[in-house]
Amino acid sequence: MTDSGSHTGEDTRDMTGTTGQTQGHTHAGEGGLLTHFQPFYNLRNDALQGFEALVRLRRPDGGIDAPRRVFAAVEATGEMRTVDLHTLDDALAFQARFRETHPEHHSIVSVNVSWDVVAGPTLVTEVNAVLRRHRITGDRLLVDLTADIFRRLFDADAKAFARLTQLQENEVTLCLDGFTPADLDLLPAAADVPVDIIKLHPKLVAGEQRAALTEIASAVQGIGLPVVAAGVESADALDLVRELDFEWAQGFHLGAPVDAEAALAAPLALPEN
Repeated sequence: MTDSGSHTGEDTRDMTGTTGQTQGHTHAGEGGLLTHFQPFYNLRNDALQGFEALVRLRRPDGGIDAPRRVFAAVEATGEMRTVDLHTLDDALAFQARFRETHPEHHSIVSVNVSWDVVAGPTLVTEVNAVLRRHRITGDRLLVDLTADIFRRLFDADAKAFARLTQLQENEVTLCLDGFTPADLDLLPAAADVPVDIIKLHPKLVAGEQRAALTEIASAVQGIGLPVVAAGVESADALDLVRELDFEWAQGFHLGAPVDAEAALAAPLALPEN
């Protein structure tokens, strides 16, 4: 989840349909919240790297609403923090199941967190508690912070960054999400915090914005940070991010967000173009 009203870590397409199973007890309006999982792949070895946990909203008619409607519904109820923690719990429960079915595979799970959770004094305690509950080590979790949230942290309590460092000390990975050329000024601070990985805004990759992608590739790789190319929706887009030497890739071309049962069957190797 993000506090900006849009999920920057997933593809730009709307998600509608009737598949998926309710996996928790949090509700927004008359529909129930679901957690879906989208695979992402390592372009160095073409292997499955892990999954991003994405919140969805089941409508009363059984369909599944697009992400923008999910955020609007959750914000209207004031449940953003509750939803974030619920999604984290769902994500690590899924990670535990994936580990059981694929014990030889060292996958990770990515979870977006809102301002309400990141800026809270209990962030580290809450994340560590969920890790312990599902017997998952910190190196299996990647926490996504949007660029907007990262900027806001500079104006918050200085202890906010110290809490992020505490998560890293427990081997949790931190990702700066929704990155665009307008965020290049954040790179020195990201290197100092430190951020572990950068995730591109999906509109850049989905739109195959070569100039913007090249600028980011040069700047980010210049300070030694890996990049996730979110929004890979075509073979051409995949070819482009390979050419620019991005490390990970995620998008509908590689796998759509699906419920936990379907995600457990995701290919362990990158599908061929």
